[in-house]
Amino acid sequence: MLLSAKKINKSYQDNNVLQDVSLDIKSGDSICISGENGSGKSTLLKIFCGLLRPNIGTLSVFGRDPYKQPENLFIKQRMGVLMHSNMLYPQLTVKENLLFFSKLLGIINYRPRVCEVTDELNISKFLNIEIYKLSNGNRRKASFAKSLLNDPEILITDEPEANIDNDTIEIFANIFTQRLKRSKANIFTSHNEKFSEKCSNRRMKLENGRLLEL
Repeated sequence: MLLSAKKINKSYQDNNVLQDVSLDIKSGDSICISGENGSGKSTLLKIFCGLLRPNIGTLSVFGRDPYKQPENLFIKQRMGVLMHSNMLYPQLTVKENLLFFSKLLGIINYRPRVCEVTDELNISKFLNIEIYKLSNGNRRKASFAKSLLNDPEILITDEPEANIDNDTIEIFANIFTQRLKRSKANIFTSHNEKFSEKCSNRRMKLENGRLLEL
């Protein structure tokens, strides 16, 4: 099992966002989680990638505890994450960001990998441009490139299709489906029915804090 969450609960003051959420993710799973705005989708993904701790419940990723070191580093080297914030250094160029994060992830042949992911996302022409100078859509693509650098065993993305044009949505969708063919795991949130239908083989919904299989 790549990821196993058991009875995850998360609350903010008196607001119970997640209640008894359990989920197992194995190789070849591509899971889309839908739900209303504020239903807890982003909170759940942040817990899955170790950015938030649940109030109650247990989480195991690759059989390890994501909240401890050095287990956390082992997990990060095998996981890709794309949240709403781009998590890049705005004053650095696209290339400088991707080379920096490649080294952090311990990627050996990192220069060819940077070229590969930027070609795949059609942003090679922006490699020497600072992040803050890019359009929102190209920042999103640069952030997605960062999440793909290590060819992650699990790719966790929060509304990957948001605020990008249709051509880019198609590029993203193709990456998800190609990963699925290679038995990689994806877990993502989406409001886009067409995107989620194409990119997932399991559909789930967060409703009243509970995760339901569709």
